[in-house]
Amino acid sequence: MMYITAVISYIALFSAEMVNEFERGGHNMDFRKISRYVALAAMAAAMFAVVACGDDDSDSSAATVEESESLVPVTAQATVAAPAIAGSDDSSSDSDDSGSAAADADSGSDILMGGHLRYGGSTGFPPKWDHTQTSTWIALFHYGGRIWNGLLQFSPRDGVDIWNDMATDWSVSDDGLTYTFAIDPNLKEWHDGTAFDIDQIIYGYNRWKNPPEGIIQPRVGALVLIDSMEKQGSDLAITLKEPFGDFLAETANGWHLILPQHILEANNNTIPSADLMIGTGPMVYEDSEEGVSVTTVKNENYFRSDANGNAYPYLDKISTFTFADAEVEVAALRTQQLDAARLIENQFPGQQSIMDENPGEFTFSIEPMIDVASIQLNNTAAPFNDINARRAVFYGVNKQRIIDFNGKENPVNPISWFSNLFPSYDEIASYPGYNQDTRDADVAAAAGYAAEAGLTEFDLISVPFRVQDAELVAQDMMECCNVKVNITTQDWTTMVAAVEGRNYDAATGGTAPSYAGIIPVIDIMLAPGGGRNGGWDPPQNWQDTWGQAKKMQPGAERDALFAELERIQLEEWVPTLPYYGVVSNKSWWHYVNNMNNTAQELFSNNKMEDLWLSSNAPEAGGN
Repeated sequence: MMYITAVISYIALFSAEMVNEFERGGHNMDFRKISRYVALAAMAAAMFAVVACGDDDSDSSAATVEESESLVPVTAQATVAAPAIAGSDDSSSDSDDSGSAAADADSGSDILMGGHLRYGGSTGFPPKWDHTQTSTWIALFHYGGRIWNGLLQFSPRDGVDIWNDMATDWSVSDDGLTYTFAIDPNLKEWHDGTAFDIDQIIYGYNRWKNPPEGIIQPRVGALVLIDSMEKQGSDLAITLKEPFGDFLAETANGWHLILPQHILEANNNTIPSADLMIGTGPMVYEDSEEGVSVTTVKNENYFRSDANGNAYPYLDKISTFTFADAEVEVAALRTQQLDAARLIENQFPGQQSIMDENPGEFTFSIEPMIDVASIQLNNTAAPFNDINARRAVFYGVNKQRIIDFNGKENPVNPISWFSNLFPSYDEIASYPGYNQDTRDADVAAAAGYAAEAGLTEFDLISVPFRVQDAELVAQDMMECCNVKVNITTQDWTTMVAAVEGRNYDAATGGTAPSYAGIIPVIDIMLAPGGGRNGGWDPPQNWQDTWGQAKKMQPGAERDALFAELERIQLEEWVPTLPYYGVVSNKSWWHYVNNMNNTAQELFSNNKMEDLWLSSNAPEAGGN
């Protein structure tokens, strides 16, 4: 009933605004404001439609699993640490201590089963239903780990610890080459009833390693190092060509989920429509509205359960909504038309005010995100095949001014090529473009480099939400070096295609790794063959150093190699211009339990097996 009231209220707001404007003669109609009312009414109507089609006879039962009420802080310092691997001295995991919300349970808490979570998120909608392909990070928010599983998963508490998923246990050989995973014996079928077998995992990893023709998979990571895979009874043994210190993290990578062979092979190696998203995950695809929402419902035959034997997932339904207007999203959150939301750009004060007005009932969390927004430079063609042209941009752009321009509405942070992970913030702040005390010297250096390279003009592709950054870059390059910058606006997918095809001079691109660490930043952004390497080939001394670092486990020796890589990037290579890193923001009402803002939240925290709603939630179980 409350949704009918909401729809009527928003339509009434729209009608009143129209009447008021027409009474004033209609000469100064605020179409942006009116469009917000229209969008909000449409969103409320869509929510009502989702609810109306649902099952009102939700089963409500109680269980004994922890209710997590405190946030796990995700600081830049914390994310430097490698993902913790639960296990004994012989590198074997202890499945009793990972992969379950009840692993650290407070047995005095009660879980309310059932209910419908309404979750607001990104401004985009999945361009493809096969999330493994290029430019589809939005897909992970809308379905991701809810539809599919991986061998392992990152903890939804901190995004750093590694938990069970398809595998209940694992071990690593002494030489660091062979990883053996014990596959959950309860994993027997796909959503459509098709039998599941370990061969499906082998097929999925081979597809990552050797993608079909025409399929671009930029986040393959260390899966390219797989030499062989062997089914050993109920175990899967994976042997690498060479050691890779972060390989377990790669198997927990939110992108490396296992898609169904029988669906892919019947549809030209892709998933052409949403109804073909057949997985093994905790939720099953139910419905979607193009550009608006995706709804998934409980998988009644899901193979995973908590430590007390309660079947996951706890929720009956999850609906995700996308918004063209962030103010509308904040309004929906404020009025509890949404239970939670994440990554609402340029609306930090609005979310903060909801928390201020509802102490103890609402959380607005901001945490650093491992992100590299950069001016990507095509090192393979003029003008940026000349290092001095790249140095001119690196020294000429006032990066601190771009950060200040984004302001409190959209706070961003100084970064290096390794985001905020290395070196220290103090050292990063001394880099050209951040340190305003050396601005005059930086400008003079930029002018000299531009003159030496003969740089007078270049084209810069910008996505719409970074046009203001591009304009500041153009202004800086004209002021410092009399270099003209021609800005072209493209959507993200088109820009990425231009970068991948090396059909560009410069672009306001960048990326974020799938999990928190320097290794995945290098692997996707800087290493040869990296999925977001836009045409920059590192010098040999960099490649040699990287070759050593990626084989090592975390420690002082590997950190020293990271320092050498950064020195080469700064002094001898200058492949791109990293200029800021975004933050991860997430908001939720406290009737949503087990919700956390984790490291690399965007990529890894989307399974939602153990989220549950208290009885005061608008759509709690049994309501």
